[in-house]
Amino acid sequence: MSAFIECIEDPAISTLPAVLNPVELCRRLRERLPWQIDGLTETQVRPLRHHAGKRCVVEIALRTVEGPLRLIGKVYSTDHSEVYRLMKVVSAAGFAPGEEFSIPPPVAYIDDLQLLLQERVEGKPSTESFLSDDESIRKAAAERCALWLARFHAMAPRVGSSFDLGSHLLAIEQWFLRVVSLERSLADKAGALFRGLEYASSRLQPNEMVAVHGDYTHHQVILGQGSTVATDWDNYGVADPARDVARFIVGLQRFGLRFQGFIGALDGPAQIFLKAYVATGRFDVSTRLPFQRAAACLEHAKHDVHKRAQRWRERAEATLDEGLRTLEAGV
Repeated sequence: MSAFIECIEDPAISTLPAVLNPVELCRRLRERLPWQIDGLTETQVRPLRHHAGKRCVVEIALRTVEGPLRLIGKVYSTDHSEVYRLMKVVSAAGFAPGEEFSIPPPVAYIDDLQLLLQERVEGKPSTESFLSDDESIRKAAAERCALWLARFHAMAPRVGSSFDLGSHLLAIEQWFLRVVSLERSLADKAGALFRGLEYASSRLQPNEMVAVHGDYTHHQVILGQGSTVATDWDNYGVADPARDVARFIVGLQRFGLRFQGFIGALDGPAQIFLKAYVATGRFDVSTRLPFQRAAACLEHAKHDVHKRAQRWRERAEATLDEGLRTLEAGV
């Protein structure tokens, strides 16, 4: 049995110490999943990502009589059992293991630990492909990401929270106010973008609402041998399909800004992604995409000024500029 590992300090996630303690976690797993981990002899836990006050993602390696089993766990500050139920529904709707386009197989939700368990998916994060110097690799990754999303929008069940335009506008206003309150030097650009979004929203026509991932970016896509898998289902709901498309494009632009120094560095793969999505002919997102892209830019700028990571001001300003350019160009 592995020794206790150093605990991440996060009082908001009260069950995190138990999850990070292999002895305690092993005991809980034996109690809750006896049929899935028969003969459990060893448990190892490794933190992967920590979002303070919200959740912590861990990798769990188990040794059983039937062989090794590797899981990804997400321990939350509050109950998120609905994510497990949603993943079961989505998996059953045509996104199960073995499908060309799928999601990680959900294993269980352990209520008293507020712990979501899913199988670890083999493959490479699409981030590696988008950082490649090989244009053909970037192109293939963009197309696979687009085809996964188009299939998901067409087939996934429309359950969960609904993100209508009214609630979206309230969120946009909060993002603007947050930027202004934290960084007055960005107030003019944030204000111009907010006013532009208000005007653009008044011209939007009613559209079909579909199941959306809610945070679909290159970070959430794993490219396996013959499979494309999307992870992270905390923000699943029903909304404008252009919202997912926009977040992916802006995510790539921000990725280019971070690693190559300018926000247009990955515009090529972003355009390939959009072209491949549109070519499926399932949903017309063209008229609403500028609004959704600009809104995503404002949200990212809000995160920048809130977190104040390295080069935060430069990234926030470039992202606000891109939002304004997108509204003006209507793309």
